[in-house]
Amino acid sequence: MDAMKRCSGCAEEIRMEASRCARCGIRVERLHRGVEGRAVAGVCAMLARELGIDVALVRVAVVVATLFSGGTLPLVYVLLWAFTPTSALGRAPLQRTLNWLSRFGESETPRLERRV
Repeated sequence: MDAMKRCSGCAEEIRMEASRCARCGIRVERLHRGVEGRAVAGVCAMLARELGIDVALVRVAVVVATLFSGGTLPLVYVLLWAFTPTSALGRAPLQRTLNWLSRFGESETPRLERRV
């Protein structure tokens, strides 16, 4: 028997590996880069999975678009990498970095208040 899960939008049972509900079209898992066929950062493989096309076509499109965009597409690629996590349950690299930086202001020892 196939493993099933419920859609959060319409409560329809769908297959576990499905990323969208066939009935209502709602995304049932977060967009993430942890997919088969990733070469550099997984952005092209993520886009190919989301669009339902071959990853080679996406890579060729990225190279051609980079040539015609005047070099702005690599910035979009880096932003996509920074804002998408490597797994559906993970955190994006930008979010991990911000969490790491926010810990610098915290101290491990509790502060004692001195009242006079």
